[in-house]
Amino acid sequence: MTRWAVIGMALALAACGTAPPAEKQPAEPAPLPPVTTASPLPAFEKAQQERALALTQQGRLADAAVAWEVLALLRPDVAEYRDRLAEARQQIDDGVAEHLQKAEQARKRGDLDGAQAQYLQVLSLRPEHAPAADALRAIERERNKRSYLGKRSRITLAKRSAAEPVDAAADRNDIEHAAMLSSAGEFDEAIALLEKRLIANPRDSAARSALSDVYFQKADKLGAKRKGAAIAALEKAMKLDPANARAAALLKVMKSPP
Repeated sequence: MTRWAVIGMALALAACGTAPPAEKQPAEPAPLPPVTTASPLPAFEKAQQERALALTQQGRLADAAVAWEVLALLRPDVAEYRDRLAEARQQIDDGVAEHLQKAEQARKRGDLDGAQAQYLQVLSLRPEHAPAADALRAIERERNKRSYLGKRSRITLAKRSAAEPVDAAADRNDIEHAAMLSSAGEFDEAIALLEKRLIANPRDSAARSALSDVYFQKADKLGAKRKGAAIAALEKAMKLDPANARAAALLKVMKSPP
């Protein structure tokens, strides 16, 4: 019997006389570096850290990646920020690939609702993903064909009068449609759609939150090139949803002196 066989037998016998090992717990992420006076904006860095961690825990990876990127740009000397950004981007890539595969499988089955849900997941991870936005438009056209014999399409729902009653399932489509429009950069169309919904039901918190987010996206797109318009959009976002942390942070940056 070889030496290694003897060692293996000894280990096996030892294991039999001990309790089974505890299940291995996932490793905790490394703590973020403390904010010091080396930071050009200590308070902003601390708030951005908290935001990035919260978004990561909530699974809002696209927003989390933006937050980590801001930190990485703010503090290029901190490797941890770059590592967290790379990790978030990898998770986004993996999620996009998975949802795209499921969406295509659903479309082949003729399951438009299932495909739409998967494409919307893709856009939640990567809002600029053009193929997913194009696929949603194609699904919209297919729905229109299916509803030709009198059943109203989602486009019709978007153009309905404020007083016209609709069923709950159709009403939810407004927010999905607005998400599709805003992901394609059609912010004004998305805003008009959600504002009509709020006119019909001013207490609709989902529509209010969605509209606030569209205004944020519009402001983010306008950027410093159209600073006045961006600030106006952010102020509307905050009025609609004072808890919109992204809008609050960007508004603070926009209004800060150069």
